[in-house]
Amino acid sequence: MTRTFDPRRCHPVDWLLLLTVLLVPLGCSFSASSKSLSDSSASSSKSSSDSSASSSASSSPGDSAYYDDVRSTTEAYAKSGGPFDAYQKKLGDLAKDRGVTNWEENLGTYAAIGEGLGQAKASRGLVDTFKNRLAPPGSANSPDKQSAIQKGYDSKK
Repeated sequence: MTRTFDPRRCHPVDWLLLLTVLLVPLGCSFSASSKSLSDSSASSSKSSSDSSASSSASSSPGDSAYYDDVRSTTEAYAKSGGPFDAYQKKLGDLAKDRGVTNWEENLGTYAAIGEGLGQAKASRGLVDTFKNRLAPPGSANSPDKQSAIQKGYDSKK
């Protein structure tokens, strides 16, 4: 019997491990990435039990795993760094894997991103970078998206 890789069967920790492995060759120290993975895993477990009102208000019960994945992926990225384009692609992949369509217009996604930044204890400057990269001024619904990121961040810092 041949087993094939099915990305839908991977747990958030598996994705974080993959992200860590991909970032190590880019200059991240292995020990810092391992610590980030460990911290992200612990806070992911905690965050799965305390979703914020902002993300749950715009989601269905089946979306909570998606928001947990967004939070933990954002936290890991904020702690270890890496190419922002790779992070955005990862968000798209998470949405696809969880059956979330048009994640770019889902305000719950932006709230979960802010929560991940708060869990990572990201600086205001990094939060502003995320807001400007993911919801550039002048883009569709930019003020709402930036506000959702900020509210998510404020709820977890």
